[in-house]
Amino acid sequence: MKEINMEAAINGLNLQYRLKSTKEEALRRITESIEYARKHGLTINFVLSDGSRTPLEDIIEIFEAAAAAGAGKLAIADTVGFLRPLSMRYLISHVRDGLSDAVKKKLPLSVHCHNDFGLATANTLAAVEEGATYLHTTLIGFGERAGLAPFEEVVTALELLYNVETGVDMERIYRLAQLTEKSFALPIQFHKPVVGDTTFAHEVDEHVEGMLEHPLMFEPFPPEIVGRETSLFIGRNTGQPLIQHLLEKAGIKASPRQVDEIIRHVRGPQESLDKGEAQMTFYQVKKLLKDLQKGLVLSEFWRVVELVTRQKPKLPQPGENSDKTASPAAT
Repeated sequence: MKEINMEAAINGLNLQYRLKSTKEEALRRITESIEYARKHGLTINFVLSDGSRTPLEDIIEIFEAAAAAGAGKLAIADTVGFLRPLSMRYLISHVRDGLSDAVKKKLPLSVHCHNDFGLATANTLAAVEEGATYLHTTLIGFGERAGLAPFEEVVTALELLYNVETGVDMERIYRLAQLTEKSFALPIQFHKPVVGDTTFAHEVDEHVEGMLEHPLMFEPFPPEIVGRETSLFIGRNTGQPLIQHLLEKAGIKASPRQVDEIIRHVRGPQESLDKGEAQMTFYQVKKLLKDLQKGLVLSEFWRVVELVTRQKPKLPQPGENSDKTASPAAT
């Protein structure tokens, strides 16, 4: 049986500017769509878009109607990512308690958290604490605007912090993240939790000396769990006394002159790097990646339209409020 998401937003903002409809009419369309899809053999996951800005009593009414029409799961979307974990817990708990017993027992609750304030993972986990069992995530958090709750963060937190068995083969998480990076041509942030290049990389210093005795002193969990490994490196901030100490521990007797020579070899490539050239290359690569991800901004689009049609678009001036030109709310 095929399973699909069916999204709809029914709050004042969306009814006025996007749907241009009454709540009753929008609700009728939702139930008819779910019934139609069910008759054609589909399982429906109903997603209430912008649910975090929808009145609680309306959420209950919409979910009850969707359930009666045959929805298989009920999801609340924090479409603009503005909930806090405490707010998410309040919302999920009140939705859970407000639904009829028949719906609560039959249909699982789900959440769809955007990351506009960097709270998608925290909000997703907060929803789990109040009974949500189906969680919408994306690999590395990729998605429109700031993206959604990152799959690897949510899974790792559930497994290691909540002791929840997700059924995910965690050793493949890093490999999957690398495949995603390659497929989307979007680099993973170096400091990205769980899968970033520097997450388990440590420049040798006095603190890392302790970690060499026990890795968990500076790592929250063994990196092998997610298909990673610890990486130690000597860098520009590693001091001469520590290098001398490392040599002595390895049974190597080096004169001060030899230690200085070792340090020059360590720091040489970094210090000789042309910072201006490296920065220029960085911005060129960044611009290329941005161009790969985006089409034309609206002003460029209208210039193309004018060039092709030889007609000047009649665009609204800033501050004008017209139903014909109002931007639809995000989904």
